[in-house]
Amino acid sequence: MTSSSKIEKSRTRQPHEPKVKCRAIGAASDFLKAMSNPVRLAILCVLMEGARTVGELEEILDVHQPTLSQQIGELRDAGIIAGRRVAKAVVYRLADPRAGQIIGHLRLLFPDSTASAVWRGTQFEPANAVEMG
Repeated sequence: MTSSSKIEKSRTRQPHEPKVKCRAIGAASDFLKAMSNPVRLAILCVLMEGARTVGELEEILDVHQPTLSQQIGELRDAGIIAGRRVAKAVVYRLADPRAGQIIGHLRLLFPDSTASAVWRGTQFEPANAVEMG
């Protein structure tokens, strides 16, 4: 095979075909990928305790708003969280109970008495007591 035919072949590559063809494994992998960022995992830990606004999440997690918004978007796009506008704020909640189940198992698998309140599942006082309805 000449070098020009190798180049042509590389340009016309077929779509990537997964090595594991089980849809359930692919779906589980995608779900775990959506949770696998530390900021996204922290957001989910807080939302397990109840619905929160972006401002409340920002305060609890000490994460700047642009970063928080980007990670919230990833979780929302994956269907793991949902938001609802209440007055001028958007209140987010867990939309997929599997995320809470996974976090519950992770907390059991990675116990740490010195872990943050977020990881331990501490109830935080609501800043404005916004209900999700």
